[in-house]
Amino acid sequence: MTSNGCRERRFVSHGGDIWGFSRKYNIPLEEALDFSGPINHLGPSPKALETAEKNVKLIKFYPDPNPVELHKNIAEYVNQSGINADNIILGNGSIELIYMITEIFSKTNFKAVVPVPSFTEYEKAALRLGGQTVYVQLQQDFSMDNEKIKKAITPDTKIVSICNPHSPSGKLYLKNEVLDLVEYCQKKDVIFSIDENYIEFTNREQTETLAGCVNKYENLFVIRSVTKFYGMPGIRFGYGVAAKSLINKLLDIRQPWSINGLAGLVTLAAFSDKEFIKNTKHTITQERIKFTEQLKEIPGLQVFPSDANFLLVKIINNKSTSTKIKEELAKLGMLIRDCCTFVGLDNTYFRVTVRSDKDNQKLVNAVKKLMTT
Repeated sequence: MTSNGCRERRFVSHGGDIWGFSRKYNIPLEEALDFSGPINHLGPSPKALETAEKNVKLIKFYPDPNPVELHKNIAEYVNQSGINADNIILGNGSIELIYMITEIFSKTNFKAVVPVPSFTEYEKAALRLGGQTVYVQLQQDFSMDNEKIKKAITPDTKIVSICNPHSPSGKLYLKNEVLDLVEYCQKKDVIFSIDENYIEFTNREQTETLAGCVNKYENLFVIRSVTKFYGMPGIRFGYGVAAKSLINKLLDIRQPWSINGLAGLVTLAAFSDKEFIKNTKHTITQERIKFTEQLKEIPGLQVFPSDANFLLVKIINNKSTSTKIKEELAKLGMLIRDCCTFVGLDNTYFRVTVRSDKDNQKLVNAVKKLMTT
């Protein structure tokens, strides 16, 4: 345990451990309200589910080792000028891609710069290969201080990793401010890895994504998946966008058959479901706005603006801690993300996923009671 009551970070799982939650509190999976994992609460696209059912017999075959049509269709979905099949690499979720890009430096002593707080797997990927993580604290509103990040880059630095929209705050960084860092890293021969897992929740996906910049910046690696927006964490499908030269380096170290035979078909079906995409964007945006205002009305809480499907909340009246609130909500069948395990945060922060109005109201009522008693 740390001094603030948190478990050590290396032993902590991500949000969304609904299985462990179910076992610990003896709550059936379908009855638990998971606010910890930022997954689309609407669930998968109906077209994706239908495609999975129709093609289930494909599990008797090995997956296609060279799914060229899938690469082509993903490039078309990304919808950025100059991007084609050669710019796409597939991964077993975004996690494999995060580890894969770091694997390039496996035979070197290197440093990885990570603006924090941030997704813990960037750190773990570096440590696994003997690298050293250099943390750069974000500003209080989770903005990036580009000059501070640049100063943290030394001759030993091989990779800089960020997520946009940022996790756990949901802040969206503008394309130009991120490209300033990409250009600097290119001059220093440093890989710039940007995790865009939540960008489809924003209304500025096409203008703020860096996917269309990879042919200009050969050090740029854009990571996405179908886990969050498309509500399909179980199929483990992600894809990276990069210059062909970087893709070729990654192909040399990529493990064979890491993508299951159904994942690609289900993903393309989801990408084609325009009604699902439209409804998700509208529903999440409206519920996020309402949820934000409801939480703001609770005395002692600060809610940070978000462009994603989750909200970061700070306890500002010292009446409770994120760990205590998490434990009390768990007894009521609700799981939230205690953020005290993030580097750069403490036990005054917790994160909640935007769900339906009914679910959100249930959590608001419970938190209000905990904060006023």
